[in-house]
Amino acid sequence: MRRYFGIILAVVIVLAVLIGLAAVEQLSGNRPPESEVDPLRSGYNPGPTGTRAFYQLLEESGYQVARWRESYSALEGQAKGATLVVVGPFQTRQDLPPDEAKALQSWVAAGGQALIVSRTPRAQFGDPAISAKTQAVAWNVDPDRLVDERSDVLIAQPTQLTRDIRGLAVSRLAARMKFLPPPPAEAQKSEADQERGGDQARGEDQTSEDDEDKEAEQKVRLKAPVVHLGDGDGAVLADFDYGLGRVVFLSDPFVIANGGIGRGANLRLALNLVEALGGRHRRLFFDEYHHGYRSGSNPLVNYFRGTPAPWLLGQGLLLASLILYSFGRRFARPLPLSQVDRHSPLEFVGSMANLQQVAQARDLAIENIYPRFKARLCRALGISGRARPEEIAAHLSRRHPDVPEAELRQVLSESEHTLAGASLDDHRLIALVSAMRRISARFR
Repeated sequence: MRRYFGIILAVVIVLAVLIGLAAVEQLSGNRPPESEVDPLRSGYNPGPTGTRAFYQLLEESGYQVARWRESYSALEGQAKGATLVVVGPFQTRQDLPPDEAKALQSWVAAGGQALIVSRTPRAQFGDPAISAKTQAVAWNVDPDRLVDERSDVLIAQPTQLTRDIRGLAVSRLAARMKFLPPPPAEAQKSEADQERGGDQARGEDQTSEDDEDKEAEQKVRLKAPVVHLGDGDGAVLADFDYGLGRVVFLSDPFVIANGGIGRGANLRLALNLVEALGGRHRRLFFDEYHHGYRSGSNPLVNYFRGTPAPWLLGQGLLLASLILYSFGRRFARPLPLSQVDRHSPLEFVGSMANLQQVAQARDLAIENIYPRFKARLCRALGISGRARPEEIAAHLSRRHPDVPEAELRQVLSESEHTLAGASLDDHRLIALVSAMRRISARFR
């Protein structure tokens, strides 16, 4: 494994560098910037086409703002007396599903208020009477030249929504809206149904009257618009009384987007819209459900949506898996584990000394020490190991006169007598062993 450590370390460094470069590329702006061609209108998006700045401004200014992350079918029970802000296009799909459009229209007709900000308002409201056409301007126009310098010409009349908005900065991509009346045949049929329903209502009970009221609510249509901003091609800002509620259409999301709300009088127009729809007295919901931020989804996933964090996490997991695989894989034949001896040599010496002391085997201690002492001495003097003590003493006195001959003779004699069976006490045993060590040290 050690011989592959350098290779593994090099692979880890290369992967770390690649991940770092990928992160820098994602965060440094090398990816295509947001534009009006492919906008992300969510209130979570801090980019130029998002609406996070507008949301946070209202939140910090004391407005009752919140993010709507439920289906429109829940508006009736959870958003009574509130205002819904819908900014298009949606992230998940362009058009509202029919059931969602019907739920939104029913909620507004029952007394709700909606602000639809989109260049394709029909896709966000679902009413076929809405028609919108974008100006013939290139969608990839330079952001610095995106603002229409003649935006103030669009002010159609002085109203609550156009108060103090001199210097307006509407984009050149603002759509022109037209609201078509219902076909004559359908209108006549509707009037006939209402007359017939009125004749029958006189003779029916309260249950049938309630059914007719519900059917009448479903036939509410956009009619009699009040145009606040517009020109000969159509309206840019218009509002309607829709049943018991109210709906306002703004055909240019650039006005409330992060990149445009600070231009000219756009902020003043945005605040006028909020104040006209209830201001601080009504709850204000920003639709995030149709941008993909649903209540059933993971909030952590929603927070990192659109960032390089998921890619970095995936690369990190791949790197961790590679490291675990490398350390868990065998690169050579199996080797037995080394067996470390847990016992010290002194343990054996101590155990043997304790056994000899308990058994009073002093002659055994001399038998273990004296032969080695004598053999080492004879080998140094160059004589036979079977030499007698007198012969050993004589040779030692001639060659090493500094070694006491008397002490050597006594040690050799007493040791020979002990090996022959003579008794020996502990004191004398220690004295003999000490003398052997002194002679050995002097001999060296």
